[in-house]
Amino acid sequence: MRLVILMVLVLQWMEDSPYINTHSRRRFIMDPLDVISNLDKVVPYFQPIYGADTQHCVGVEVVGRLKLENLHSLEFFFANDLVPDDYLLEVDNHILIQALDEVVQSNFDGGIFINRHPSALLTDDPENLLSIFQSYEEKGVQLNKIVIILQHQLFYGFEKELKNLITYYQTYGIKFAINSVNEKLINLEKLRFLSPDIIKIDFKMVQQLHTSSFQDLLNSVIYVARKVGASMYYDGIIDSIQLRNAWKNGGRFYQGAYLFTPQPSINQLNHECEPLKNDIIKYIRGEKNKLIALRDMTNLIQQKVESAINKFKLGEDLNSFLMNISSELNPFCFRMYICDEDGFQQSANLFKVYGEQWELQEKYKGRNWSWRPYFLETVLKMQSNDQGQLSDMYRDIETGEKIRTFSYPMNNGSYLYIDLSYDFLFKHNELLF
Repeated sequence: MRLVILMVLVLQWMEDSPYINTHSRRRFIMDPLDVISNLDKVVPYFQPIYGADTQHCVGVEVVGRLKLENLHSLEFFFANDLVPDDYLLEVDNHILIQALDEVVQSNFDGGIFINRHPSALLTDDPENLLSIFQSYEEKGVQLNKIVIILQHQLFYGFEKELKNLITYYQTYGIKFAINSVNEKLINLEKLRFLSPDIIKIDFKMVQQLHTSSFQDLLNSVIYVARKVGASMYYDGIIDSIQLRNAWKNGGRFYQGAYLFTPQPSINQLNHECEPLKNDIIKYIRGEKNKLIALRDMTNLIQQKVESAINKFKLGEDLNSFLMNISSELNPFCFRMYICDEDGFQQSANLFKVYGEQWELQEKYKGRNWSWRPYFLETVLKMQSNDQGQLSDMYRDIETGEKIRTFSYPMNNGSYLYIDLSYDFLFKHNELLF
């Protein structure tokens, strides 16, 4: 009883509180039937999508809005599992036809990104949607400019059926984009199986994920995108930091309030985006400066390694050789070892204990490291240019710290591996990215 009274009081406070405006209250009590009963008030809005290569508007995403006393997003409607498929389809088509009319009227020749509910798409005859598109083809709308966006959490369990449908529409030139992040990350194998033309990342959703590393998440999705030949599309960009993340992580398409907000007409959009142009120039300069600093630091490390190697003769006793050069390389490394070109370790590990004393770890001699990512590729690069190679940042298996490894080709056909300490990397910011 007390709980019921408390809930009533809370609802009454929300209704009367000056801190919750009419729009928020209306959204709080909005019901899917409000959409169906006010279908004549459902309208499309258009948000520009900008290309990384041109920094111009290359497409528009069509988003549904309910125009009552205030303007309401229809996300609550399409995300509701209880809404029947025929209702979803009716609203989808209502928005689509109005949007295509606007595209024709405005003579827009960019991409048309259309959200479709997967359930409604699967239950409807595929010829029905195709006939809508083809009826506008005569008015100048090209089928290869149409992109259908699907939310991955809405078609869970129907991937095989959806794959067949995607393949069918793709034969007509229609493209598909899959939003790979919602309440959770899509199964990457399923994403690869569906092979969309475009993979969408929504920054709003990414922020809600309980993930230890946003970059690790992106790397996984980008890897799949590269394998299937899909373009990366970043949505929900609200500031320059997110735009930089999108640019640095292979984004071809950018969208969000930072660039431009949805508008009721295509002609109201900014087709040129000055913030995007200016920011990309800054990103390029910053990235080039980091790469130059990284190159200079790599050269400096190589000089120190060469100096240490030339100072001591490389003989049959590789462990003694490592001990000798450790005094020269002590300031920036915590582990060294020598391997042959196939990845078999020829020496023990020389490991710095407690950050002070060097210790030989014989148990590592004879182990093979060719299974490590890029190991053999790095060996071939050293054979080709006879220069040392600095790895990307990665997490060390034993210490758990993020490190880099500097690899150097020796005169006897073996290779010296030097693991750089995190303390050293931290002192040189150019090594931390």
